[in-house]
Amino acid sequence: MKLHIDALDLPSSARVMHFAPERGLSVWLREKFSNYVAGDYDLERYSHIPGMLKVDLCQRDYQLPGPFDLILHSHVIEHLPCNYTAVLLKLHKLLTPGGRHLFSIPVYGRSYEESLASLSHEEATSRFGQFDHVRRFSAADIDRTIGAIFDLPREYRLTDSFSAQVLRAAQIPEDAWQGYTGHSVFSFRREDLII
Repeated sequence: MKLHIDALDLPSSARVMHFAPERGLSVWLREKFSNYVAGDYDLERYSHIPGMLKVDLCQRDYQLPGPFDLILHSHVIEHLPCNYTAVLLKLHKLLTPGGRHLFSIPVYGRSYEESLASLSHEEATSRFGQFDHVRRFSAADIDRTIGAIFDLPREYRLTDSFSAQVLRAAQIPEDAWQGYTGHSVFSFRREDLII
């Protein structure tokens, strides 16, 4: 995620919205951008981050202090017990012209799967890899899920954007360099929305 953010070369005044902020990335972003905002539904989990906004992405009427030059979230969408397309659309519409939306999702298995039913922890873990996940995405049909919302590259190749030397220095495993996986970072401009 950091490689992608660095490549954007945003000014320090850029407005940044970060959901489920990972500690290390959040510290770096707060130092880099003067207009950094972090948010999540579970504020206690992120008590180490000052000024967190309580945001329930499954609610229709949540308000954010947008627009934003950068919106990012890593492995959030699989947790949301609601229509993920609506969430991605609403977030994407909060981008400034030229803004960027970065996110990662779990990508594995033979096909997309989702269940908004109440599942036991065991069944959720068996189907989605973790007890609090409600969906997973598959490389086999990513064009019909994420690709139905955004102009998605047919192939994912990190080496199109970063040299092998840079990827090795960042300790990105080689099996994450090509093909859609849970390591992939989706990077969409405002105009990449196709709906």
